Amino acid sequence: MPTARLVCLRIHQRDAALDARERLAAAALAARGPDLVAVLTCHRVECYGAAPAGADPPSWIAERLGADAEGVVSECDEAAARHLMRAACGLDSAIRGEGQVLLQVRRTYDDARASFTLDPLLAELFQQALHVARDLRATTPLGDVRRSVGSLAVDAAVALLPDAASATALVIGAGEVGKLASRALAARVGRVIIANRDAERARQAAQFSGARVIPLTELESALDEADVVISAADTRGEVLTSDRLARRAASRRLVVIDVAVPRSVGEPDRSLRGLVYRSVDDLTETGAALPEDLARAAEERCAAEAAGFMRARASRSSAATIEALRAHGQRLQASHLERALAKLGHLSQRDRRVVESLASGLTNALLHEPTVALKEAPERAATARALFGIRR
Repeated sequence: MPTARLVCLRIHQRDAALDARERLAAAALAARGPDLVAVLTCHRVECYGAAPAGADPPSWIAERLGADAEGVVSECDEAAARHLMRAACGLDSAIRGEGQVLLQVRRTYDDARASFTLDPLLAELFQQALHVARDLRATTPLGDVRRSVGSLAVDAAVALLPDAASATALVIGAGEVGKLASRALAARVGRVIIANRDAERARQAAQFSGARVIPLTELESALDEADVVISAADTRGEVLTSDRLARRAASRRLVVIDVAVPRSVGEPDRSLRGLVYRSVDDLTETGAALPEDLARAAEERCAAEAAGFMRARASRSSAATIEALRAHGQRLQASHLERALAKLGHLSQRDRRVVESLASGLTNALLHEPTVALKEAPERAATARALFGIRR
């Protein structure tokens, strides 16, 4: 059967404002399914789809997502595969080579597998991207990059505190960003509090930072203590509510570093008197985390792996097409041979075998060149099917 086409539709911090990324993230979450996987991080929204055979992949995924935002990029087949591998390796991150995105891609894949029976194209793509990223981090200096969005959030928080060493930091969320932020904060502020819906996950995060763990129901008292909040959870104004923030900011200055996408603080509250607010787009990295020669080598590996991935898929597709082509030829041969022999009933057994051998030889000769061409250029499988009228 004709195979699906790989397509990626993505938007990044460098190309689009946070508002546009939030809108696309909401559409991506609603559109997820067996044929569409959405990778959502602080800096990007990326949707990978298995477009049906015969569809125009960019149009198919854009219509599926209702995506018309400025800054959206569409890529197909090898380019889409290469981009996911680059992203999983941290090569497209604000901190080049950071490892947090690998965990996010892994979690995205695990969640998709748990929710849907993924299209084989997407399952194979994510498996290969994860393998390449893990291998590069294990065997090259890519694995030495330790900076992350959590690091940037802590840098921004400390810079905005008049006396960081005696300050109390509240981290909302115990995912990868929250865990990394709380660990970095432990060495730079006086006390760290972690608030999370899942108490066990919060305790696991606290093991690395010595932080105090609280449930979200105790957030009011924690906000009273806190000098800075790093919000790394998708709470969309339901936790850092207008009333809570207004009451707390009225008592004394509060710094909020909001690295969640969608943002944890509603638009009207970001300019509250007494509140110093920073979003993920306000965080900047100074200096290159990954030397250029190492980044170039990693880019080349991703390009080679993506090309190999697409060749392997095309080869499997061409093998199926070659099999279908030969079966089609043998059916035609048998049908025409049966009709011819019915009219040549006077032939001896020897003569009948000569006719059968002739028919077989002609069929094989006619199929030889198309078979060789498909092995050398697997991407021509769809053309071969169309030319020979093969629809199965």
